[in-house]
Formats: sequence, C-alpha cells, structure tokens
Amino acid sequence: MGRRLRLGSGIDVLNAWTESARAADVRAVTDALFSIVERTVYHQYPVIEDSAVARELVVVVRDNLALRIHLQDVEKFHLVFVGSPVTALELRRTPAADAQTGGN
Repeated sequence: MGRRLRLGSGIDVLNAWTESARAADVRAVTDALFSIVERTVYHQYPVIEDSAVARELVVVVRDNLALRIHLQDVEKFHLVFVGSPVTALELRRTPAADAQTGGN
C-alpha cells in the first residue's frame, strides 16, 4: 500500500458540522474521509475537481452530502467544508486558496 494522506486542518469544520448531523451522515462522512486518507476516494465516490480553485476537490458522499477538500501537497489535505453538494460547489475562495494567491 502506498503512503496515506494526512488531515492537516479542518477538524474544527468537521466538529461544527457533526453537532447537528445525523449519525448515518457522520458515518458516511467518516468513511469518505478514510477513503481520502487511503487514496481510494476516486474509486469509491464521485469526485469533482474545481478548476476555479487549484487543488480543491468536491467529494460527493451522498445525493445531499459532500466534502470539499484542499490538497496541500502529496502528503496532506485540509477539510474545507462539509454539507450540501451545491454549497460545496459554490465555494470558490477558501483560506487555503487565499494564502496561495496572497488574498487577491
């Protein structure tokens, strides 16, 4: 097995979402996060690469649930958003993207 990805930041995003989430959704998101860590996400979920924000992906967990992640490098990713796929796709500016572009 190859090297796994590590979650660099975003646990606060996950914790905030978990407070009001259903247990079944929490399990589904946990499974999706493990697939990201294990680098099998493309085999298990629909993944949309965002051409507007470099190295950001939207992972569709269910019809009404998605993750938006930022791939920092080959070893680390950041959880940017957990929620509806529509909202995940509408997010275009993130702190990670701002840091890369100098906030412009």
